[in-house]
Amino acid sequence: MKKSLFIFLSILWSIQIIAQPNPEEFKTYLRSCYETFDLPAMSVSVVKDGLVVLNANFGERSEKLKIGAPDENTLYGIASLSKAFTSASIGMLVDEGKLKWDDKVVDHLPWFALNDPYVTANMTIEDLLCHRSGLITFDGDLLWYGSNYSREEAIKRLSARPLTYGFREEFGYQNLMFMTAGEVIESVSGMTWDAFVETRILKPLSMVRTTSSFQKFSTDLNSAKPHLKGEEIFMLSYDNSGATAALNSSTADMSKWIDFWLDGGVVKGDTLLSQQTIKKLWSMHTPLGVRSFDERNGTHFKGYGLGWFLMDYDGKKVIHHGGGLPGYISKLALVPENNLGIITLTNDMSSVPNFLMYAVIDWANGKDYTKWRDMFYEYKVEGDQREGEKEEKRLESRKEDPMMLPLTDYLGTYEDAMYGKAEVSMGVSGLVMSLLPAKELFTGKMEPWNDHAFKFDVNDPFLPYGVASFDVKEDIIKGFTIELPNYDFHFDKLNFVKQ
Repeated sequence: MKKSLFIFLSILWSIQIIAQPNPEEFKTYLRSCYETFDLPAMSVSVVKDGLVVLNANFGERSEKLKIGAPDENTLYGIASLSKAFTSASIGMLVDEGKLKWDDKVVDHLPWFALNDPYVTANMTIEDLLCHRSGLITFDGDLLWYGSNYSREEAIKRLSARPLTYGFREEFGYQNLMFMTAGEVIESVSGMTWDAFVETRILKPLSMVRTTSSFQKFSTDLNSAKPHLKGEEIFMLSYDNSGATAALNSSTADMSKWIDFWLDGGVVKGDTLLSQQTIKKLWSMHTPLGVRSFDERNGTHFKGYGLGWFLMDYDGKKVIHHGGGLPGYISKLALVPENNLGIITLTNDMSSVPNFLMYAVIDWANGKDYTKWRDMFYEYKVEGDQREGEKEEKRLESRKEDPMMLPLTDYLGTYEDAMYGKAEVSMGVSGLVMSLLPAKELFTGKMEPWNDHAFKFDVNDPFLPYGVASFDVKEDIIKGFTIELPNYDFHFDKLNFVKQ
């Protein structure tokens, strides 16, 4: 019996040794992911039991400048990972008694309004942070994207957009509501969102590289430049996105941010965020559906807390969030029961940060992590094929000899109630379209496309060409709408009326 027990324990010990995660082996896998998806640069850190157990960096920070490989201090745009900093800031004000979760937004921002008076009057601080306003996902994002609107003006202009859902009935990912939360922070604390985050979070955590300033980010010598399909693009300021997407950071700093959460909001013995508030942020406020992909991989619930997505994986709760802007995709995930955190930063558009969340969890738990790369590459190939088919179908709508009025009839100023003004002017070689709030991005030459419709190019490498279709009644132009297919901005909801 002793001999049998000894053999059993030996086998168990051998299995444990084999299952121990090997950082160098996993770095080889990470390199294969970076190469398979042809990324310009990628930085990954894994935090386990308070230690950075893996840091890996690949590629080139700038394809044009050839300034070298990234390291743990290289800055990337982290986009919507900024949201957790905003919800934590609100939580700190709640802990101090300066705010309550059920405070009405209008009590702190009297100018705040949405299209429905009831929703305006009853929107709470909690509602701002969990995507249940009644607006659909990404509604109003054109108000801040590349525009000259201030944060406050962008929020105010959103009131012209009718709500799609009932209040608190459906999930609609809402950047403008997080921007509003940033304005609440300023109203209550007397500090801008940027100053509050720097004073109350970045400095105590010694996150010395993290910044919300585009000027600092764009001139930093150790920053990864944005790319699209491997081509370096110009850097665009997102300062006016504020509390929803303005932060830029590195894996070294984000590892400290991970530590902060896994240590229960305590930094050097000082409690910056109470356990009660962390529990509130990590509790489900808006449920989400579980897709067939999730079911196949053992996920039973999904939802949104306050600044965080929530789900289960491998029998444990995972708190996570992604960030995406043209040229940058990032992902942060926490598994508190394993005292584990993951941060992936990249400077091109791909699904790598998303599937690495699963791969890192599997690796840390001694499970097979190799399937994720090939699975998601197959999704990419299929997605690229679908996009190609959509583009072919779009080209088929073009007419050789479309019906047109004299070009001078299309000239003038047009206005959308929410977005603002557009202008059609005569350029050197024909008509030119400009969406004036973001004139530098959305100005392009027009060419006939269909009956009373013009194709126009944009200066934004992230977006395809647009087609402006003019509403003509008895040879009088009333206005135009825009068809510009993409997953992020609702050009199709704009209705420009001729002034």
